[in-house]
Amino acid sequence: MRIDQKRRDWNEGAILLFAGPGRRTRLGIAEPTQTAMIKKESGVRVSALRRQEWPGLVRAILDLQWKTEPGWIAFTFSAPVLCAVLSETGGRCQIRTQPEQAPRGDYFGTGHLSFVAASRPLTIFATEMRDARIALYQLDAERSDCLTSDQAETIARAESRYMFRDDRLYECARLLGEHDATDDIDIYGLSLARALQVALLGAPPRRLKPKASVKLTGERVAEVFAYINDHLDEITSVKDLARVAHLAPSQFGRCFRDATGMSLQRWQMDARIRSAQRLMVDDPTESLADIASLAGFSDSSHFSSAFLQVVGATPSAWLRQRT
Repeated sequence: MRIDQKRRDWNEGAILLFAGPGRRTRLGIAEPTQTAMIKKESGVRVSALRRQEWPGLVRAILDLQWKTEPGWIAFTFSAPVLCAVLSETGGRCQIRTQPEQAPRGDYFGTGHLSFVAASRPLTIFATEMRDARIALYQLDAERSDCLTSDQAETIARAESRYMFRDDRLYECARLLGEHDATDDIDIYGLSLARALQVALLGAPPRRLKPKASVKLTGERVAEVFAYINDHLDEITSVKDLARVAHLAPSQFGRCFRDATGMSLQRWQMDARIRSAQRLMVDDPTESLADIASLAGFSDSSHFSSAFLQVVGATPSAWLRQRT
């Protein structure tokens, strides 16, 4: 599947992403009852799509490439969907309701999940990105072989929840996202699909925190991330970012860790590594010393050590793996 247009209208030319089991029309043609549509995109291209089904669950793996900054792709679904980001190069994805709306959620770090109710919008957005792999799990709980009718109804009626953290559910989504069936008897895949459905049932519902609770989300977190990315070659203090977020410095550190799962120092290093990835993808012939300097590292040795710590491979090895 290849999509070369940069934009599509919400109501015209929508592209069928995946369809679940359907019913026969009077002409004998299968009409899908559970569908997902790519409704609109800007600066993002789907370079590959893989689809697989298990009882009660349809998985679509999307490989996305960003051609502009920012870029986004929007979907609509006729059934509940769980969205998991499996990998990212050069930036971080945000899951939004609409591309122009600031991200709303509790968790913006690695391993975030989004559950989107039927007929609700989902937009994958990134300001600085080169490519990402996304897993979309569309649920047809009535066809599940591991949920009771009451449990299926609970999932069907659940409210949307964008960008939250549930480590057990994410691990199920990650493992199933990385799994490729090699034969018709896919016991491992079936077991993971059942585990994901049960884990989703046990995930905590959308939490309503007291109005007095302070957290980083919406415009506030977007401005903090933008400030960090714009000052990668500088030492950014808690005091600086607390001012950007309109929080007291004593509040900011806790709020930032709650929102990202990382300390400020760790997030800044991670952001520098992602900046370096963009530079390496854009010009693979650039020297590591120049990339290190441009990404805000003091020297290439420090850069290589940090890259290995964050990515799990040296810069040279990582670049070779992409070719």
